[in-house]
Amino acid sequence: MNPVLEAWAKLEVLAFDCLFRADGTAREAVFDGSEHLRLELGGPVDVAELVADPPWDAGAVSEYWKAELPDGRGYAICGDGILGHLGYIGRLGPDGELVWLLTTSTGNPFIAVSVDWPLATFVNDWGTTLTLDFTDPVYAG
Repeated sequence: MNPVLEAWAKLEVLAFDCLFRADGTAREAVFDGSEHLRLELGGPVDVAELVADPPWDAGAVSEYWKAELPDGRGYAICGDGILGHLGYIGRLGPDGELVWLLTTSTGNPFIAVSVDWPLATFVNDWGTTLTLDFTDPVYAG
């Protein structure tokens, strides 16, 4: 099992600014913006190398919110880590399996998610929103 799935199985998220996929691949992620978050994805990240270099945190998931996607496509999720500075958004498959997880230490905890297919809108604790198109191959199931 890869480190992303191992952490998720323990209800933890890796505290890096990355988009992690269930297949073990990852990309750098940068959040920016005050009213609407902008998300820029960078190059690939070697997850094994990333977690092999302490110190780093695996933030325990304190709680998360989810919104069902239509036609049994799964769920959009969001939440925060127990430390309060870590936010994450993600997608679960129809059986609740992790598809991808995007974590941020700069985008604040996410406290709400809504779906107007194919768009999923996530809101952080400052009221700042991020909308993703779940038909985009990056965010598709």
